[in-house]
Amino acid sequence: MSSHILARRLACLSAWCLLAVVAMGQGFQQATAVVPPSVNISDVRIIQRLGSQLPGDVPFTDQDGHAVTFGSLLKGRPALVLAIFYECAGVCTLEMENLATTLSKIDDKLVGRDLSVIVIGINPKEKPDEAKARLEETLAGSKKLKATEAGWHFLTGSLDSIHKITNPLGFFYTYDPATDVINHPAGVMFVTPSGVVSSYILGAQYTTSGFRKAIDLASKSQIGVKSPDIFFGCIHVDPLTGKRSIVIQNVLKVAGVVTIVVLALTLLTLGGKTRFGKNKIGLEDEWDLPDE
Repeated sequence: MSSHILARRLACLSAWCLLAVVAMGQGFQQATAVVPPSVNISDVRIIQRLGSQLPGDVPFTDQDGHAVTFGSLLKGRPALVLAIFYECAGVCTLEMENLATTLSKIDDKLVGRDLSVIVIGINPKEKPDEAKARLEETLAGSKKLKATEAGWHFLTGSLDSIHKITNPLGFFYTYDPATDVINHPAGVMFVTPSGVVSSYILGAQYTTSGFRKAIDLASKSQIGVKSPDIFFGCIHVDPLTGKRSIVIQNVLKVAGVVTIVVLALTLLTLGGKTRFGKNKIGLEDEWDLPDE
């Protein structure tokens, strides 16, 4: 394994360990590790608004600089909708990588034929070239997905346009235009061909069975049941206080153990092929996404 790939994967794991914690008392199973005093966690969440109608006439600009409306991208197909900002190097990267990996494993559901992928850029200052760069990065690792590029739509738009989609989706985040600081949750939403919210998968880990079920429901214009309430996302670290919430300490300890285990596996892998009984242990296998 090349050193830069290994470094990137360890960086992703470190981000997960720092961000994933339990938020107690509000029904959340996971939350971000550092919550500065200026951020109200209740302002950063996903409210599952099953059956909500998304407006089709909201204007955006796609990754190629073309003027589009949200509804024009459905094209009689269900859609997977993801809200990120393109320069995000944290949870957004995990979401995009896991999204691409999961979709590449589903042979009977193809982007551009069975569904559209619509990514909403939530920073109104970002431009189509940043959206294009994120799209190319997302598809670069899979020839299969690269062939479906026409079904992927990475959008930029005004704050008004963004909120006209994210609000009925129930995707709530905070944005400070003076500093460009964004605090946001993570999760994907599935909508029917007519733009009705069908189901949610919260967090940044996805399975082929979960995606397949969600796509089937949306394609039949059916409404699913609520996903378990999980919070996972990016909260800006206060550079002055770096204050941590008391409720996260035990989970951070668990995250530290996970980090140590993975680092140990990494050292074993770098040292050569290691056998455990009759089976070889390799880091590549450890990073395959689970397939139910």
